[in-house]
Amino acid sequence: MDYEKMGICVSMIVLVAILGVAAVGSGEFDIGTGDLKLPQINAGTNTNINQDGFYDYCYRMGLDC
Repeated sequence: MDYEKMGICVSMIVLVAILGVAAVGSGEFDIGTGDLKLPQINAGTNTNINQDGFYDYCYRMGLDC
């Protein structure tokens, strides 16, 4: 009975390892590149921003829309 439980655990570990390697190899996940940048939000940060993406794009690009 213990061998059956151990076999299931080993099979699950191998399956997770293979899926993890395949996921990282697919290029969808960038592991260790350091490209992840989180915004710093503190008590002085204004979180009440305009939710209209079109005018936000125009403002950031310096266009007169």
